[in-house]
Amino acid sequence: MVKLHGQNEGAKVSGATTYANIIEPFLENVEKHPQRVACVCGEITQTYEQLDTLACKIARAFRNRGVETGDKVAYLMENSVELIAVYLAIQRIGAVAVPLNYRLIPREIAYLTNAVDAKLLVFAKKFEEKVVESRRDFNPELDLLAVGASTPFAPRLFDLSETVEPDLELFRDEGALSRVQFTGGSTGLPKGACRTHGQDLAEIRVILRSNAMLEMDHPVVLIQCPLEHHGGHSWFMCALSAGATIVICGKFDARAVLDQIDEHGVTHMILLPPTTYVRLVRDGGVSSHDLSTVRIVQSAAGAMTPEIVRAIYGAFPNAEINYGWGQSESGSGITMRLTREMLEEDSPLLDALGKPMDEMEIRIVDDEGDDVAPGEPGEALVKSPAVMSGYYGQPEITANTITPDGWLHTGDVMRVDENGYYYLCARKKDMIKSGGENVFINEVQTAILRNPDVADCVVFGTSDPVMGEAVAAVVQPVKGKTLTAQDVQEACKAYIASYKKPRYVLFVDDLGRDDAGKIRMKNVVAYFDAHIEK
Repeated sequence: MVKLHGQNEGAKVSGATTYANIIEPFLENVEKHPQRVACVCGEITQTYEQLDTLACKIARAFRNRGVETGDKVAYLMENSVELIAVYLAIQRIGAVAVPLNYRLIPREIAYLTNAVDAKLLVFAKKFEEKVVESRRDFNPELDLLAVGASTPFAPRLFDLSETVEPDLELFRDEGALSRVQFTGGSTGLPKGACRTHGQDLAEIRVILRSNAMLEMDHPVVLIQCPLEHHGGHSWFMCALSAGATIVICGKFDARAVLDQIDEHGVTHMILLPPTTYVRLVRDGGVSSHDLSTVRIVQSAAGAMTPEIVRAIYGAFPNAEINYGWGQSESGSGITMRLTREMLEEDSPLLDALGKPMDEMEIRIVDDEGDDVAPGEPGEALVKSPAVMSGYYGQPEITANTITPDGWLHTGDVMRVDENGYYYLCARKKDMIKSGGENVFINEVQTAILRNPDVADCVVFGTSDPVMGEAVAAVVQPVKGKTLTAQDVQEACKAYIASYKKPRYVLFVDDLGRDDAGKIRMKNVVAYFDAHIEK
């Protein structure tokens, strides 16, 4: 059994409470706060009782379609109350959730559903054309259900929910697979991280300790990142476990986010990546909205620079910034509370990831697997109850990723200082060998983002006739600002050695990040190659 809350953490659940299903903390809040609003998305509002009822209806529909314990149920949906209800239904009956990024192209959708041998694909009506195109490549046994209007090839999910009343006794097995979370794919086929109920419960347990959500009687959590991503999943399950109200946002819209904070009295907000907060603050509507209710500003998936910290604290008078690192594979991760005092002192900790969350161990090792000295960069290996079991159907990759004694190779290069604070240098693959020197991409990117006239940037290696490989940067200036390559290069010198600054700089109006903060690097590099002179 897994204990979600410890005895001395100010938890709402008593110290001895244990769980064997990821949704049990949510179900406790259904009993405690049945009429409390659980989710708000646009005009749709669901109380805890209503959300549970909806999830049970969906669970019955799944049973009616032959979904059994252990079967994989994939879903292709935008941020919505229905997505959360589908997920809860899957977990209730002991099936396995397979969230799919709705931005995937049809052949990718088919590949991933086939890779896990999915029993069922639930999709929003909006993505019908993608599913139609994918059908020719689906396993013939794959069943389809539509959310919204029915289609010629898929019945409407909610039309099937009342026909049979099967036993919906809650599935309970902490060691059973609860989710296959696909990750990566930018340099090859995505890998499905296998996560059990116990591993996800362990992750929620330590995240709740780090974000002060349990210290409030009724937190209100605004989530803008995609709910099908690992980070989105972690946050909506943390919120439901804490008895919070979730304000669900879709595609980033600064004015809509500000309106939601004002209307619902948001206490916690999660936007990805950190630069999204700058876009929010620069919207111009900040002064006309009440942002005083916000207590925790959470972000990850990008560099948190002093400039971003300053912008956040200038807009949110009562907030603290909680910054973190984690992976689908690691579950929990590293966290840091970035304070106003750090900003005033220009503390070097503003560049840190922070310290490991509870129950996590970290080693920094060289290429031979030996621990390096403090201050020296090396690959971060982590161990915790929240680490995944492995990659679905990929035993060789799993064996190369998780050591026999349980250490996960993160693929991230970090260093640790004498006080135990960790700093991200780069992905192992994100190192540029320029003129014989090792240059970490993250270090350069962070230096560029310190320039207040830079809104966003990406850094990568490019071929060079002199250096062999050189540092390249594609920079998005702040709207209305004009920059030159020399401006960017000179500003970098204040933070990094001269040999690390970008040799080539190209400017664009918009890097085209999606709602998860991801960039199509292939497109960026192709544009760079077509427009830069070497």
